[in-house]
Amino acid sequence: MIAKSNINKNYVGPKALFDPNYIPPNLLHRQKEENSLFSILNDSISDEFNLNILYQGINGIGKKVIVNKVLNDILNQNKDSIKINKISIDCKEKNPEELIFLLLNEINGLSNFNLDFRLLLNSEVLHLWNTFKFICNRTDSHLFFLFNNVEYLEPELFNKFLQFGKESNITLISTVNKIIQPGTMDLFSEFDLKKKLDFYNYQELYSILKQRVQLSFSHEIDRNLIRYITDLICEQYVPVPGKGIEIIRDLYPILKNKNNTDNFEVLDICQNEFDSMQISDEFNMINYLSEEDILTVIFLDNFSNYFTRKNRYYISFKELHELYEISCETLEYEKGFNEFRKMIEEFLNIGIIKPSKRIFHNKNTDESFSGVNYDSFFILMNPKQIKVIIDAIFNQY
Repeated sequence: MIAKSNINKNYVGPKALFDPNYIPPNLLHRQKEENSLFSILNDSISDEFNLNILYQGINGIGKKVIVNKVLNDILNQNKDSIKINKISIDCKEKNPEELIFLLLNEINGLSNFNLDFRLLLNSEVLHLWNTFKFICNRTDSHLFFLFNNVEYLEPELFNKFLQFGKESNITLISTVNKIIQPGTMDLFSEFDLKKKLDFYNYQELYSILKQRVQLSFSHEIDRNLIRYITDLICEQYVPVPGKGIEIIRDLYPILKNKNNTDNFEVLDICQNEFDSMQISDEFNMINYLSEEDILTVIFLDNFSNYFTRKNRYYISFKELHELYEISCETLEYEKGFNEFRKMIEEFLNIGIIKPSKRIFHNKNTDESFSGVNYDSFFILMNPKQIKVIIDAIFNQY
């Protein structure tokens, strides 16, 4: 009998996380955009016309990976029939001289011009620009320029590239984040194709992050952690894969050890990824609890113990209610749903827990109680931190 292999067949390794130009084997939930771009670029090569294309969307939504995937497919399909070259430039924090100099260096590497860059080091923009145009016109291949973060480009220079592309053998594909210069917006009419990428929903984002985790690690990673990261992004940021990949990258030193995962350390790293994390600090929490009765303190103590013992990221509505009933029994306190509801709403308001977007309405709860119309909640505050606060409160009794 042959034992079943535990090897992850999709495994690529840390390159899937740390290589900024990594392209996954399948672009999930962007098939329409991928097919559209491939079709128009393939037609432009066949019919020998050039394009100016713009992809818009917030940072991390996947503009660059779509373009790189399609361009790689175009290059592979035409490698035996047409000479095509791709040049990718990040326009962020580059002045015009630096940008053109980089382009010249890239083009020079694709040809036999053997430019003497020492003669160009102190050149003004006009001379660099004329040199750039001359070399492009002498290049015997179709050039694809991918300009990322064009919101950092001066509109006047950007317009020069757009106009030159129409006159030469260059197809210019630009990506722009949500916030752009007013002058750049005036150039929108120069583009042959403009595409704005929409946000992903919860399930789409989860499946993309799960795919990236499977590509990055040879062993299985807790899917609840992937869901937790997805919930955090949907709650505290905007649903884009880039943010999730950034978090997983920071978690890599912990997750690569398949035998031991410190959930408390994971929680700290995840929480530190969000500048505007809506979690009460310890001082405000102590003030809040010092004004509450002993039942609330006992309930929160049981709550923190639940996460500490089980090393979990989620708690169900049913489990929350069970913790409340245990707290009441400890104090021989009369149970009441309204009081339980008030406690959960307070926990939601001060940022201890949040309802998961994965599972929505709980039909067994009061319709008017929006705070618990969910079956599952994820923790925002590290249970170790909650425990420290609880101990401080108990010392007051």
